[in-house]
Amino acid sequence: MPYQRELDFFCRLVGSLHLHTARFPKNQPPILLDNPAALDATPVNVSEMFIDTAPATLYCVSNRFAFSYHYLLLPGTEEILLIGPYISGVLSDELLLELLELHRLSPSLLTFVRRASQSLPLIQDSSMLFSMCTVLCETLFGGPDNYSIERIDDDSVLVDFSHTTTDEAHALAEAANLRLMEERYESERHLMHLVSQGRTHRAQMLIRQMKDFILESRASDPLRSMKNYGVVLHTLLRKAVENGGVHPLYIDRLSTQLARRLEACRSLDECQQLLSSMIHKYCLLVKNHSMKNYSMLVQHVILRIDSDLTADLSLHAHAEALSVNPSYLSTLFRRETGQTLTEYVARKRIEHAIYLLNSTDMQIQSIAQHCGIPDVNYFTKTFKRLIGKTPKEYRLDVRSPGAE
Repeated sequence: MPYQRELDFFCRLVGSLHLHTARFPKNQPPILLDNPAALDATPVNVSEMFIDTAPATLYCVSNRFAFSYHYLLLPGTEEILLIGPYISGVLSDELLLELLELHRLSPSLLTFVRRASQSLPLIQDSSMLFSMCTVLCETLFGGPDNYSIERIDDDSVLVDFSHTTTDEAHALAEAANLRLMEERYESERHLMHLVSQGRTHRAQMLIRQMKDFILESRASDPLRSMKNYGVVLHTLLRKAVENGGVHPLYIDRLSTQLARRLEACRSLDECQQLLSSMIHKYCLLVKNHSMKNYSMLVQHVILRIDSDLTADLSLHAHAEALSVNPSYLSTLFRRETGQTLTEYVARKRIEHAIYLLNSTDMQIQSIAQHCGIPDVNYFTKTFKRLIGKTPKEYRLDVRSPGAE
């Protein structure tokens, strides 16, 4: 196929928008597309629709429930390329009920139609997708004058639900519920696995694909529904990072902060942004505090350090507290962390100093004491050795007008 490379690129590009593409013979469409009980089904009568597909034509379809998709006959073949379906805006229950009434369909279909709409990608700027499809057509057919565009919103090509009985409607809804439940649990297991490994980018992509679970109406107030799912997600993330080797000490600090922020959200947008931020922060927790590869002895040392930087964190103090030989502890710690215990403690104290310099107006002397180095001269010397500048110079650089 001479245009295979361009076609593959297009499919990857729309895939980045979480849109599905499918290729199949026009007289043998996949069973999935002809099954209205499937959540990602396109509710069309495919047996009639695709057989009459004309060559060099881009079809843009919007059905009675505002589901949209595009398709075309690939040149030199009898094969259909289907792009979508997708929705251009969130469909409320009120709007779906109006659509059901408009088309004289049973209100008992609401659950099924809601599930179907929630399972589809949300493309708010459909003009961008349309432009991508026209560029593909220009490539496939040799220019903008060599193909036509046909828009279809005729109910005659859609599956007729008008004669669906109440029992059949309940069966459709039950099938939709079962499938969505299975997909939800599978997606949540996958998300926990990604977060336990600190894979931020993949986890963020997955949570965007899970919008149907997040937007699911479980309360009369949409914000309350999203907060409720946020509580569920928060619990999953806590267990995920624990499985990733993060001690409860670090989990509890972050968990308390995020739980308060979740309840303080005042809008859906704010809540969605927080859910994405939760993924990011818990992945960072794994990257920065996972102790999965450390022995129990080294884990205890690291926890003692992070619990109180102002304590006596010398090698002999740790050895005495853990009832082990200082020389053995020193060797073990360096082998597992790649640093001496003294250097590790110094870096942790200076990291905390940087946080205080950035977030407070405390005097340098006070910051030194909070970091467990009461001698301000030694603190300044250690800070400059590790950071390359004195604490005062660092604060001035950070707070200067030209600082990023």
